[in-house]
Amino acid sequence: MAQHSTTLAQKIKGSLRAATAVETSGVEPIPEDGRSGGPGSSFTLWFSSNVQFSSLSSGMLATAAFGLGWVQALLAIVLGSAVGATAIGVMSTFGPRAGVGLLVQTRVPLGRYGAAVPAVLVFFKACAWFAVNSVLGAFAVQTLMGGGFAPAFALVTLAQVAIALVGYGFIHLVQKAMAVVLPLLFIGVSVYGYAKSDLGSHFAPDKAGALGFTGAFALTIAVQAARALSFSSYAADYTRYMPAGTPPRRLFACAFTGTWLGSVWIASLGAAIGTIAFIGTPTDLVGQVLPGALATVTMLALGLSTITSSCLDCYSGALAWLIAGVKMARWQAVLVVGVIGGAIGWTTGQGDYWKSFENFLILLGNWIAPWLAVMLVHRFRARAQSPTPHFGTGFASWLLGLAAAVPFMSQPGVYVGPIAKDHPALGSCAAAVAFLTAGLAHYALTRVHRRPTAPHTHTAHTNKEIPA
Repeated sequence: MAQHSTTLAQKIKGSLRAATAVETSGVEPIPEDGRSGGPGSSFTLWFSSNVQFSSLSSGMLATAAFGLGWVQALLAIVLGSAVGATAIGVMSTFGPRAGVGLLVQTRVPLGRYGAAVPAVLVFFKACAWFAVNSVLGAFAVQTLMGGGFAPAFALVTLAQVAIALVGYGFIHLVQKAMAVVLPLLFIGVSVYGYAKSDLGSHFAPDKAGALGFTGAFALTIAVQAARALSFSSYAADYTRYMPAGTPPRRLFACAFTGTWLGSVWIASLGAAIGTIAFIGTPTDLVGQVLPGALATVTMLALGLSTITSSCLDCYSGALAWLIAGVKMARWQAVLVVGVIGGAIGWTTGQGDYWKSFENFLILLGNWIAPWLAVMLVHRFRARAQSPTPHFGTGFASWLLGLAAAVPFMSQPGVYVGPIAKDHPALGSCAAAVAFLTAGLAHYALTRVHRRPTAPHTHTAHTNKEIPA
């Protein structure tokens, strides 16, 4: 018995040492003998990453801004979360088979130069999310500890960067711990929030305006899906160290379930709170909804959740920067994301962010959706291909998807397309139009240009499709 306990303690100690060792790999393929872990870690990572204030915010938009009743908002949140969770689940399966992140694999259908475009977009997306979460986390820490915004903002940003600097193993370790801690901390605010909210609320036409019920419902689905879709571009980054033989279906199920449960829980709570108050920042929860002791616990939960979520943006943003062609070490790229994201957050994040937050989420879906469509078509029906030196058929398909979405885009104050202007209810369809157009275009173009080569049957082990 004593020997068994000693062996278990040694294993735990060894696992902790490995998880806290600074990662030395960049974007190159991970060799098979350097891989470990299993699908379960994808559940904890995506569950804890969705238990955060931005999930609460996206749910609150449904009732407080778009005018849906709580039950209507819940249905839209369930559907939108399922769309985003499906994307994360599918894209998570891309990591083990090739040992590299999704952006590296993008070089095959889009070409080496073409793949640099989404890499740059992912980099700036990561910086923007880092900024959003840093500000929200700073508000929570400031409310919890008192003092000025500056020290709270510095604490949050430094914590996020520190986790990303250590790297892959430490991120998974932190997320496993938070998958236990955050639910415990959020239980109180959930019980209180649901009890105080008007769960029997009805549709409010005055809030929906020209959208009407159909438009408000569709927009809630789009916003909720876009939030998770933005994470899907990172998904393979956190599975690329898993063995090539990791069962895809099990990996999909773990990533999907973790994302969907975390998203639906916190977003539906946000929708419930939105029936009684419009919460602009975490600080407003204290003044308008929560009593003292519960408010303290909630601020702790929100501070921790924004840090554990935003470290993903810092880590994956750094990898995107390297894939875009910048020559530097991974840790240096992490600092670049931290500096740019921190500067954006400090400069623009201390005011009212609601309309910008809504537009930001929708714009993310508009360009990520056609890119994911290209990757799905490439993965499930294309024959083995060699990466083109410039721009592949996938890049053309991606551009066609974006072009098709333009008339449907609706970001008031930024751009409203002609179809969205004449039919506001269709303004939430841009991402779906982009996805379908890009997918169909890539399917057609690869049928025309496909060379008669043998099907790729062992890509996961050989990495023949993945350029160095």
